Amino acid sequence: MAGSTSRAATAAANGDLSGLKYLIDNGENINVRSQDGMTPLAIAAFWGYADIVEFLLENRADINLTNKGNNWTPLHCAAFQGHGKVILNLMQNTPDLYIKDNLGRTAIDFASALDTIWSFFGAAGCKRTSKSDLIRMDIVKRVQQNDPAIIPSSERVHFSRPGSAYVINSEGYTRSYKDHNMVMASVTGDVLAGLPEDQPIRRANYKPTLSLLQN
Repeated sequence: MAGSTSRAATAAANGDLSGLKYLIDNGENINVRSQDGMTPLAIAAFWGYADIVEFLLENRADINLTNKGNNWTPLHCAAFQGHGKVILNLMQNTPDLYIKDNLGRTAIDFASALDTIWSFFGAAGCKRTSKSDLIRMDIVKRVQQNDPAIIPSSERVHFSRPGSAYVINSEGYTRSYKDHNMVMASVTGDVLAGLPEDQPIRRANYKPTLSLLQN
């Protein structure tokens, strides 16, 4: 039903675990995508909401259901953002590591750029994607900086060296989604940029409004 397409996704985007529990307890479909084509699990994985990811998995969210547009799984989203705790939760539920997005890239490819999360994939027996392939896949890009030390370590890929700095290329995400707020948030890392101005991040004692239930 068109009216139920965004309620669980909206709660997930808001980091609203209590609201999400209320919706699921009252029959909301846990796998229905948002208007932008993202599953609730993928949204929670993207923002790094490990508690919501755990709750969704416990309630049998489809761990391999892909987003429309770029065909990312929740694991793609978590690897792209470098969310280690989310990746751990997902790995404990045996995701398909080899699903490819619309450009032929797996979550393994995205994780290969970051030492901070690679251990989860290495422990699963994955082969790390080479620097040349990451560049060819448009996952990383070189930045014009003389010293990568001025770039936050969380943004540098593992093969950056003084005078040769590489970062995750966020432009591939912006090409896949139309929502301006989500695009800005993915580029800047500012979660608040991805939320409508009239929606708080976490609402205690959340209950959907009448208009929301009627959508």
